[in-house]
Amino acid sequence: KLEGGCIRNYMWLIRSAGQEGDVERAVRTFRQLQSTQPELVDVMVYNVTIDACASNKQMALANQLLEELREVYPMNLVTYNTIMKGHCVAGDLDSARRTLKEMEEAGITPDAASFSCLLSGAAKQLDCKETFRIIAELDRRKLPLDSYVVSIMMQLSRKLPNVRDAYKALSILDRPDVLIFEDEVVFNTVVDACIYRRDYKHLSRAIDGYPSSKVRASVRTYGLLIKCCAILRRTQGCWNFWDEMVDRRGIIPNDVTLGCMIDALVEAQRVEDAVALFRDWKTKVTCDTIIYSTLIKGFASIGDADRAMALFQDMRTDGVESNHIVFTALINAHAKNGLMKRAEQLMEEMDKEGCKPNAITYSSMIRGHCVRGDLSSALQVFEQMVDCGFRADAVIFNTLLDGCVQHRNFDLADELLLKMKNTKVAPSNFTLSIIVKMWSKRGDLDKAFEVVRSALEDSTGPKVDAQVGACIVGACIHNRAPERALEIFEEMKTWPSFDGPDNNTYAALISGLPRLGYLRKAVELTDEACVRLNTNPGQDKRLLAPSALAQLFRALRCERVLQELGPSLAAKLRKAGMAVDDKWLAQ
Repeated sequence: KLEGGCIRNYMWLIRSAGQEGDVERAVRTFRQLQSTQPELVDVMVYNVTIDACASNKQMALANQLLEELREVYPMNLVTYNTIMKGHCVAGDLDSARRTLKEMEEAGITPDAASFSCLLSGAAKQLDCKETFRIIAELDRRKLPLDSYVVSIMMQLSRKLPNVRDAYKALSILDRPDVLIFEDEVVFNTVVDACIYRRDYKHLSRAIDGYPSSKVRASVRTYGLLIKCCAILRRTQGCWNFWDEMVDRRGIIPNDVTLGCMIDALVEAQRVEDAVALFRDWKTKVTCDTIIYSTLIKGFASIGDADRAMALFQDMRTDGVESNHIVFTALINAHAKNGLMKRAEQLMEEMDKEGCKPNAITYSSMIRGHCVRGDLSSALQVFEQMVDCGFRADAVIFNTLLDGCVQHRNFDLADELLLKMKNTKVAPSNFTLSIIVKMWSKRGDLDKAFEVVRSALEDSTGPKVDAQVGACIVGACIHNRAPERALEIFEEMKTWPSFDGPDNNTYAALISGLPRLGYLRKAVELTDEACVRLNTNPGQDKRLLAPSALAQLFRALRCERVLQELGPSLAAKLRKAGMAVDDKWLAQ
């Protein structure tokens, strides 16, 4: 009942109505107070009511109340900030700036909240340059970059279409005055944004700084920390956070956090550990279709379609509902092994259960046909997908392209690339790696380099990652151009935000250079790999392929330098955690 209520009750009711989007109720409550107890209506009550209107884009009502306020009270800082916020919510940044100017002309000094309103408005319009102009203005006025500013910039980094602009937004984390360890909400926002953008540098800082921070992790925070370690390939770190959560703090994981841990183990190719964890917790935590599909994907990754099907049957026994994600994972498990008859049966079963295939489902079917070298059937599935109303995306094109390159059907690959361009499908970094491999197999190394150079110069296109780096080095080796391989290898170490060279790049050089007369250089790079691949504390060991090492030792034997170089090289490899077969050292 409103009559006779205290001012706090009225303000709570007005604020609550605004939060619920009921502007009419907020204004009606204000008018009732105004008519029954006018002596209680002060600038604070006006501000709360104006905020209810402005927050819901009702700027006409907000301005009407503002004019009433001007007649009886002077506007204060909160009033101006509220009006600015309203303009920003409505997407009218120019009006917000005019309000700021009016505020200063009235002799009121803007505070950090004033500029946060402007920053929020600029971020909403994805105007990266304007956001940094506003931050520069905060610096000029010696105003702090508070948690709200950091949160705005993190949200902006997720939404920006240009990758370089996104990383620029994240660069605010490099400032010494930006504190991310004081508050769990800010910490979570930062980690979530860095996970989304795969920002390895800032993820490492977040993980390394967490133990000595003030952040007291909730179950959601532990999920983010585990996901962060998984991206950084720190599987032991995932276990450490899991043990801290469960054993030391007694927090029961929810389905999301359990899913994060299982996914981390699957990504690290530790499928048996993932299954064991699932068995331990399935009676304590509700395991949904996401967890089951993650485990099925794990079995697919190790080529075990039978266990994927067995888990699917367990899932049905446990009463967990199937969906297109589960069926797609099952189809992929069979298609990766070329078991297309069973994959097609699963497609039929999927349809009977009312689960509609998506682009990834079709991509798995296409991949399966490509594995068998049946490009004709792969194209038929592609056309069937298009006929069903799906728009082919980069994943679909990549699958077909990869099949064409694997089976040297370059004319079809050219057609697909043209179709990709005409239908405006943006290439991914995997597309780049496939195209590099294609030009390598066609014997046109210059074209392969042109692809990489163009991608490095294009700020709006796909990022050149370690996989692309390995492909261009492999292309040089394949085309008997060791000098170019070594040149690009050294150059890629200087590429900004590059996550390589990785173990595949080193393996390509170590196995290929001896065949081209660069045996001692291959040994030198093996020494370098032992150090460079495992410099980050806590990171999973990145091992060189045993086949590459076997070829290197074989070359040492053939060149009669095994006794001179072999023992010391083997010792370094073993120290770095890499397996060395004693047979490799036999004279």
